[in-house]
Amino acid sequence: MAEQTQLNRIPGHSGARGWRQLNSWDAVLALTAVFLAVAFCWRSASVTRHAWDWSALWPYVVSRDASGAWRAGMLLQGLFGTLRLGFWSLLVALVSGGIVGALSARQRGLAAWPAALYITVLRNTPPLVLLFLVYFFAGSFFTEPFLRLEDAVASLPAWGRSLVAALFAPPGQTDRMAAAVLTLGLYSGAYVAEIVRGALEAVDSTQWDASASLGMNGWQQLRWIIAPQAFRVMVPPLTGQCISVFKETALASAISLPELTFQSLEVMAVSRMTFELWLVTAAMYLGVSCFWAFLGRRLERRGARLRASSRPQ
Repeated sequence: MAEQTQLNRIPGHSGARGWRQLNSWDAVLALTAVFLAVAFCWRSASVTRHAWDWSALWPYVVSRDASGAWRAGMLLQGLFGTLRLGFWSLLVALVSGGIVGALSARQRGLAAWPAALYITVLRNTPPLVLLFLVYFFAGSFFTEPFLRLEDAVASLPAWGRSLVAALFAPPGQTDRMAAAVLTLGLYSGAYVAEIVRGALEAVDSTQWDASASLGMNGWQQLRWIIAPQAFRVMVPPLTGQCISVFKETALASAISLPELTFQSLEVMAVSRMTFELWLVTAAMYLGVSCFWAFLGRRLERRGARLRASSRPQ
C-alpha cells in the first residue's frame, strides 16, 4: 500500500517525503545524476586540459585601489548594470502588461484587436531585432532630447550625478539604457499581458456576476473581487517572466551597454580567460534568477496560508 502511494505521488501536488519514504527509484535517479556529473567533469578535464587559475579572475570582481579601499571590478560593475536594466525593464513590463492585460480581459471582437495586435507583434519578433529597431529609430528621432537630458544630468551636483549613475545609467549611456529598457520592457510586457488576461479570465464568471449584483462598478469588481483571486494564478508564470527579463538583459551587450555580458566580453578580451570567466558570469546570472524564484515561492506559500486561514473551520 505504501509502495502504491509513493508511485502515485504527483510532483508539485503531493506532500513532501522524508528519507524513510524514499524508494529504489529515488536511489537510481540519485546515482544516475551523480554518475553523469562525475562523467561530465572527468570528460571536461581530459578534453580541455585547462590550467585553472581563479586568482587571476578575482581582481575583475573586486579589488583594492591605491588607497587600499575596496572597489568593484568590471564584472561586479556589469552585475550592477544588469540589475539596473532588469529593474527598469521589469517595471515597464509589469505596468504596460498589467494595463493591457486588464483592459483586454473578457473583451471580444473589435475591442480585443488593439491588445491582440500589441501582443502578436511583440511576441513574434525576436527581441534582438526589436532592440536594434528601437535603438536606431530612437537614436534618429530623439537625439536632441537625449542630449538635453545628458546636459541636465551633467549640471547636477556631484551627489546627484552619482545617484543618477547608480540608479539608471552612467554618463553617456542614457540613450542606450533608454532603448534597452523600452525594448525589454515592452517585449516582456506582451507576455505579462497574456498572463494577466488569462488569470483574470480564469476567475469564475459567477464572481463577476455576484460582485455586479452588489452594485460594484467595473473597477471595484476588478480591485476587490477578481484581482485577489487572479493573483495566485499569476504568481508562478510572473515569476518565470521576471527571471526571463533579467536573463534577456544580456541582449543589451549588442548595443555596447555595460551590463554583465558586455563586461565579461571586455574581460575576456583583456585577460584571455574563458572557462573561469564564463562560469563566474553564469553563477551571477544564476544568483539573480534564484532570488526571483525564491521570492515567487514565498509569495505562493503566503497566498496558500492566507487561503487556508480564511476557510471556515
